[in-house]
Amino acid sequence: MRRRKWFRAVVAVALVPPLAGAAPAYAAPGPLTATAIQPSGRVTADIAPTSRLAKTDSTLLGREGSERVPVVVKLDHDPLATYAGGVAGFTATSPSRTGAKLARGAAERSYEDYLAAREERFIADLAERVPGAEVRQRLRVVYGGVSATVPANKIADVLAIDGVVAVQRDDDLRQPLTDASTTLIGAGSVYPKVGGDRNAGRGALVGVIDTGAWPEHPSFEDQGNLGAPPSRADGSVRPCDFGDNPLTPAPDPFQCGKKLIGGATFLETYLSRHDGEDYTAARDSSGHGTHTASTAAGNVLTSAKLFGIERGPVRGVAPGAWISVYKALGEAGGYGSDITRAVGQAVFDGVDVLNYSVSGGTDPYTDPVELAFLDAYAAGVFVAASAGNSGPGAATVNHTSPWVTTVGASTGTRDYNATLQLRAGTQQLTLKGASVTTGVDEDTPVVLAGSVPGYSGGALCETPAQRGAFTGKIVACQRGGNARAAKGYNVVQGGAVGMILYNPSLADVETDSHWLPTVHLADGSRFSAFMAANPTATATFSGGRSERGTADVLAPFSARGPAGSALKPDLTAPGVAVLAGHTAKPGAAEGGPPGELFQAIGGTSMAAPHVAGSAVLLKSLHRDWTPGQVKSALMTTARTAVRMEDGKTWAGPYDRGSGRVDLAVAGEPGLTFDESAGRMLALGADPAGAVHLNLPSVSAPAMSGQLTTVRTAKNVTKLAQAYRVSVSAPAKSRITVTPSAFTVAPGKSIDLRITITSSAPERPLAGEIRLDPTRPGCPRCACRSGSPRRRAT
Repeated sequence: MRRRKWFRAVVAVALVPPLAGAAPAYAAPGPLTATAIQPSGRVTADIAPTSRLAKTDSTLLGREGSERVPVVVKLDHDPLATYAGGVAGFTATSPSRTGAKLARGAAERSYEDYLAAREERFIADLAERVPGAEVRQRLRVVYGGVSATVPANKIADVLAIDGVVAVQRDDDLRQPLTDASTTLIGAGSVYPKVGGDRNAGRGALVGVIDTGAWPEHPSFEDQGNLGAPPSRADGSVRPCDFGDNPLTPAPDPFQCGKKLIGGATFLETYLSRHDGEDYTAARDSSGHGTHTASTAAGNVLTSAKLFGIERGPVRGVAPGAWISVYKALGEAGGYGSDITRAVGQAVFDGVDVLNYSVSGGTDPYTDPVELAFLDAYAAGVFVAASAGNSGPGAATVNHTSPWVTTVGASTGTRDYNATLQLRAGTQQLTLKGASVTTGVDEDTPVVLAGSVPGYSGGALCETPAQRGAFTGKIVACQRGGNARAAKGYNVVQGGAVGMILYNPSLADVETDSHWLPTVHLADGSRFSAFMAANPTATATFSGGRSERGTADVLAPFSARGPAGSALKPDLTAPGVAVLAGHTAKPGAAEGGPPGELFQAIGGTSMAAPHVAGSAVLLKSLHRDWTPGQVKSALMTTARTAVRMEDGKTWAGPYDRGSGRVDLAVAGEPGLTFDESAGRMLALGADPAGAVHLNLPSVSAPAMSGQLTTVRTAKNVTKLAQAYRVSVSAPAKSRITVTPSAFTVAPGKSIDLRITITSSAPERPLAGEIRLDPTRPGCPRCACRSGSPRRRAT
């Protein structure tokens, strides 16, 4: 709140305008007289020069959730570097006034004591008005304020504290050192604790079951900063079979080093049913595996050019981790037998974390791959899997088993956009679309593919055009049917110079690597109407620009719950326009043109490796943690403020799981919930028993009115921790937890008895249990509950 000088004097003036069209009904006033008044008193308050500039970030206002958000609070005083005098008893400290650099002299120490006293008054007021808020850093040399974490819905209360000028976001890094997605999930806050940026995750091994990898990619280069990987438990050497580099004339099979340490192929069943696989070694022919592996643990790179445009820098979530690749999918997909073998090999190779960006697992007890993942869990391997791209409908989520961490997709902080300008005489239409390609600068005729005589591919551009069919034209192709990039390949065969890819109705847009300059329109209705009215229209469109996007919005394709015996998905992570590696020589048209080592693509496949890399970082911090504890830490500290695809409605647990992964707090969760593979084997397939698995969520697929279960929480810190329980329950339902407040000693555990009652109609319901620390030093833990209520019969 700004404080200004004011006088204790009252002057009341009422201005009442006459009614429109009415003549004045009063006599003209006589001469005015004035009586002098004196102020009865004067109150003064500081308004520091730096305070006049500070404003509250509007995106912080009006939030409804109580999750803690990092902020910086500007207090009404100048910092040491700016203070030019004006406060009684304190001389100027600013070098602009003293002519000398700051040196912690007597004047500076005295003024700093003054600032400390003001901070303490603010902290005391904050503790009284905003319980749960925590002040962290004092910013005295510059800025003049403090950093803090406060409940998102209490920003207005902070602003009401005397001496507060503004509250500003503290989650926006202005000079990121990597692609935006790893910054968004808070990976940078963990790096200093695990060896720094390049070495983060050092000593851990990530296994990626996918389409292989392009081993010569710079994301997998041995940069000399990592040590030699340990041998397998039996002392044997891990296989490294990527085959010869097809881009060089001389035979030069790839040799694994100290970054990419293994590569094996599991395609026996696949090759018995499919022909035409380009590489039967672990080399990637689609780019999918290269992308997921480099997202999880790719090197720190300063450059990442795509179509000649610099899109870097870029890095994986855990750049210091070793990578081992298991190619169990060909260009058409994979089979359970091959994939199950790959899981076994990965466990034998000693991986700490597995990433599996592949569909399946909707019925885990009939799926060999999902059961293999339970074996991996028992062996101490954390498994991250994609939730699937069949959203936004309910009950579409994949990988419903409780031993797998299932990941949905949300937006990051960066979009790639292009501007399309259509013209027809005096008529113009400007539209915005997604693109990472170059643009079309010269005004060029636009044609609808389906209206071109002789072209058999129709509006969907499903077949290659004959030579000359589209020469010098921008071709409009409707989304659907064949792959998006394949449409571009088909029209470029006919001489097209650009493509407008449009959705027939509002849907997501993708930044594929296209064969020609392309812009993708989210809703093609306005474009279609303009073309119907102006069939001879021309157009230009810009190249794709990197722009700040709106983070934490659920992707429309991200699959949803409820499904299975656990609350799914478990987490959400960035999965839209994620910049990472690509294969240098795709085997099919949908992979885009050859020679591009990077791509910005979307899907829950892209979200899962963010969680795999996050798990590596947590394992680096806590070597003794089990996969269940890693999962617990990620879930109980996740950011719940995720919106639905409309950008307005708050997403619920069946949509975004526990929330978007947040490594800024996941490394020190305070408490973890763990479960053994043995109990999962005993209870997992029993809907009535599975609710009692010690997971960081409670799922009751079959409930007749009341349910009681127990969750055991372990203190994983070195200090006693105290918590107070709070809950939120849906209408006509109640959640109680006993004890409602507790203290747990270091390394000890406590049982929390949870009772859920409901008289609500039969439908999926969700609530939340929050464990709010009553002592500083730990984040709030949250456990979600879901109950697709079933009436007793």
